[in-house]
Order: sequence, then structure tokens, then C-alpha cells
Amino acid sequence: MIAFRIAAAAAALAAAAALLPSAPATSSAALPVPAAARPAVSTAPAAGPAAPGAAPGVIAAMFDWPWTAIAAECTTVLGPDGYGAVQISPPEEAVVLPGSGYPWWQAYQPVSYALTSRFGTQAQLAAMISSCHAAGVKVYADVVLNHMTAQGSGGTGDAGTTFPDMYDYPPLYSAADFHSCHTSITNWDDESQVWNCQLSGLADLDTGSAYVRQQEAAYLNRLLALGVDGFRWDAAKNMAPADIAAIEALLTRPVFIYQDVEYGAGQPVTPEMYEGTGSLLEYRYGWDLYDAFTSGTLASLSDFGPSWNPAGMVPSADAVAFVADHDTERDGGALYYADGAAYVLANVFLLAWDYGTPLVLSDYAFSSYDQGPPGAGGNAIAPPGCGSGTWECEERWPAIAGMVGWHNAAGTAPVANWWTDGSNAIAFSRGSSAWVAINDESAPVTQTFSTGLPAGTYCDVISGATDAGGGCTGRVVTVTAAGQAAVTVPAGSAVALDVAAAATAAAVRETVTVTVPAGTDASGELVYLAGNLSVLGLGQPDWAPGGIPMTRVDATHWTATIAATADATLAYKYDLGGTWAGVEETAGCGYVPNRGMTVNGGTITDTVPAWAGLGGC
Repeated sequence: MIAFRIAAAAAALAAAAALLPSAPATSSAALPVPAAARPAVSTAPAAGPAAPGAAPGVIAAMFDWPWTAIAAECTTVLGPDGYGAVQISPPEEAVVLPGSGYPWWQAYQPVSYALTSRFGTQAQLAAMISSCHAAGVKVYADVVLNHMTAQGSGGTGDAGTTFPDMYDYPPLYSAADFHSCHTSITNWDDESQVWNCQLSGLADLDTGSAYVRQQEAAYLNRLLALGVDGFRWDAAKNMAPADIAAIEALLTRPVFIYQDVEYGAGQPVTPEMYEGTGSLLEYRYGWDLYDAFTSGTLASLSDFGPSWNPAGMVPSADAVAFVADHDTERDGGALYYADGAAYVLANVFLLAWDYGTPLVLSDYAFSSYDQGPPGAGGNAIAPPGCGSGTWECEERWPAIAGMVGWHNAAGTAPVANWWTDGSNAIAFSRGSSAWVAINDESAPVTQTFSTGLPAGTYCDVISGATDAGGGCTGRVVTVTAAGQAAVTVPAGSAVALDVAAAATAAAVRETVTVTVPAGTDASGELVYLAGNLSVLGLGQPDWAPGGIPMTRVDATHWTATIAATADATLAYKYDLGGTWAGVEETAGCGYVPNRGMTVNGGTITDTVPAWAGLGGC
């Protein structure tokens, strides 16, 4: 549920840690829960038909991305990496608030149901949907149906629509179409307030009205006609389940719906009340992961899910699970991009665990609660530039992208082969299809793990991927006939294997980096890697002059990646210029002993303390 700030934030966030208090707020409006006795309420299930709950695959929530950029991302990233769906920001016309600095939350204050927004035109929206579908990615629209704006003096929308005040949006709605309660919710223990009063001052639509339901259903049906595959139902907690069911009954076809119903301790309006109208965004999942990563232990996650704590969670089949969304990363009590390794590892767990439909947030860096997306002047949004220091693009982060394919390979297999060091290192498999180890300790963990996987050589999807030749661009792990693997998991990292990322035996990659003496490359020569494998001889006999040229990193560092059969033994040396005139030699002009390695997909780091042979011995 969106927690709106109508006025600009009082001050910038001092540091990333300041955004993350030790416990989540009890409601999205950050209002205290009074201690008064809770009133008697109806707990009857919704009368409307249940929305389809089939798991759609991993959802990438592209928060505040323009339509044209999402189209390109579906084609080049989301589809190829195996994402099942993309969640887009609200596509309806919303108020434009230059006086507030074009904040992110203006998109959650509708002015009309025209499909022109700060994210693009209707034509661009339709083109984006087509592009995503062509890439095998479904499109879910974030829809705002509980309310309109909080602008008492009126304003102007993205498409130029004007309105005189917050209860009059000609020709769409007039004052009669809103609930009579014109004050904000102050008591979240009062079901009537939650459903009939205003969320943070936003004009609350009377969704019990047949006319309002018809207008909202018409808007949703226009999106369906464009090809939208489902909806994130914003602020669903502030609408009675029966009202949601009545609107759903007017849709032209069944679609996947997941509802924004935040859990609040002791509150009468609960996520479980909405299970009859669709899936639920499960806020408790992210809050509890935050606790495990910051004040608990990962070992406690062995039974993570509906029975994990007294607050519970909705059943897995009804849940859309996430580490953070655009609300929780600002409200606190959840990990978010600035938490670095902990955030990455929490997303690895999200994508590996057998609970719910995973949702991965893709957003931008912010320093204040209200800060909107990177701008291109006025209300326009700058094209996302991943790695630019503004757009975070978490959906592209290698560990997260790699785990999307892992999640797909795991399918519906249950968790098995659970292991823990008793603290913050854990490992488990999903049946016989996928295995992962997560190490949130401060030191590496070395262990022989039971993976459940068939014997073979696998690419670690955290450190790399399977390339076009069937080799690994990162770490390689060998699983024995007994399903065991000896693995060292780096501190603050993970290792993940799956049957879809099995490496071919002849294409394992090893990365070699050497530090050479300062001035070694002064002649302009290249450093070569030569040895007893034909791959190091550029087609010449082993150890013949040549070798492979290494890539210069800086004045004293060179690197190269080779491909060879897994577990092959390599004897090698470094050669300046590739003619043997500059091969490694001792100070007395004798050859140094051969260097050696076993090719297993790891990294080798060497130092050449002196290159005495360069003087012409």
C-alpha cells in the first residue's frame, strides 16, 4: 500500500542505514495503531470470483521506467534472462506536481483514466506490450482504483486534463462518487475507516457505487484490450473485498491479479481476507528477511514461510514475495539496494526458496523519500542508464539475473538437502534440479555439500553464466556420482548450480591475472601466457613461441581467460613479446620452474617479482 507524502520531505536521508529501522511500520500510512479494543468486524470471504492464481514466473517491477525503455529491456534483458513478467508503473493520467519537484508519488494520484502518463503515450504503451510479449514476457499494470488526488485546489494531469478540486474530475467523477468521510484514516483498528476514509488525504472513491465500478472496470478492460496480462491492485487494503470482487466480475477475461494489502499487527483488515480476489503482495516476507539478515541468523530460515512466526504469511500459492518494493525501501524495515551484499544475498534466497511468486525491484538511487525518477526536464523521465549512478537496474545484477534462470530450472521441486553452519551460512537444493549455498559470514566457508544434483560439471550462476560454447564464464563446480561437491563459498557471496547451467567438459574457463614489475611493458610489448596446452599455443605445438596475448589492465597488471577440459593440469610461464626472448628467467639467466594450475573455472593470481631475462641473457 502506498504511503503518500503530500508535502516534500523535511530533509535528505543522512545515510542508507537511516532508512532501515529495526522493525517495519504497522501500516503503509505509518500511522500508530491505537490500543483501543478492536471492533467486531465481518470476516466472511469475498463474494466475487477468485482471480486466477497461476504462478507467472519471476516478476521484474520496473519502477518509474518509461514505456520505450521497458520495451527495450524486455527484448535485450528480461526475455533472454528468463523473467516471466514485468510490472509497469500506473499507466493512467496522473496529476503533475512541479511545486513538489515531480515526486514519485504523483503517479499514484489519478486525474483521469486516459492512457497518457509521464511514462509515455498510449501508442508507446501498446508498442511496449507487443515487444514484451514477443520476448516471452507478460505485462502487469499497477492500477490505482481506491482514490483520486489530494489536491484541494485542483490541478492538471499528464495529458493536460484539468480539475477544479479533489472531488470533481469532469466528466469522469463528481462529489457524489466519493465516500462521505473526508478525513484521513486515524484508526487502523476501525474497519469502516480503513475502507471508507482517506488514505493520507487522498479523495476516496465510493467503490460500492455501481457507476464507479463501471468506470474502473472500463479502464481495466481498455488495458486488457491492449494486451495487459494482469494487475497489481494498489491500495487494495483500503477497498472492501466485496468491492474488488464486483469490479473483477466486470472484466472481459480472467487475469492474474495481486493485491496491495499490507499486514498490520492486530488490525481487523488482514491480507487473508483478500485471498478470494487474487494473490497478495506478502510484506511479511521482506520484513522477516530483513530481520534474519540484520539481527537474526540465516540458519533460522529452514522453515521460512506461513508457519515461520506468529504473524504467519499467506499460502505460497497466493503470495507474491519480495525483498523490497518501492514502498518498503523508503518506509524502512526492509533491505534495499544500498545494503549491498546483504541485499543481493536476500534476493538470491528469494529466487531460490520455494515460496510464492518472486518479484525483483528495478529502481533508481534516491536520497529523500519524495525523490522522483531521474528527470529529463519538467515532468519527463530520463532514459534509464544502468550503472550511471542514478538507475540501479537490479534486474541486471549478475547474481540476480543468474538466479532467475536457476529459479526456472528449480520449478516446483521442494527444498531438500538443507545445511547450515548454525549461523549465517546455509545451503539447500530444490529437488535434483538446482542447489545453492549462501554465505553471509565474514569469512569463506569450505564444505563438501550434498547437492542432490546429477554427477557432472556445472557453471556457478552467481559468478558467471554458460556461454555459447557451453563453457562457464565464472566458477566451475564438479558434482560427484554421489551428488556431492567440495565448494568454497566466499564471504558475503553465494554459489548456485542448476541443471540448465551444466558445462560441457571441453569448455571450462579459467581466468589468470599476473602482476609484472613496474616498467616491464615500457617497450610496448604484450605479455603472453604460454604453456603445455594447445589452447595456449595459438595452434602451434605446446610450449612453442607464441602463447596467447593477455589483456592489459593497467601498467603492471595483465589478464587472460583460457578454455580447457575440466580438471586439466596446466604448466605455464609468462613471456614478454611472444618470442621466448622475454620469457620468465632467474637472475642468473636460468629458466624458472614451471608454474602450475588445475583448470576448474576459478581464478589464478600470480606475481613476477623480476623479469631478469629481458636484459638479453
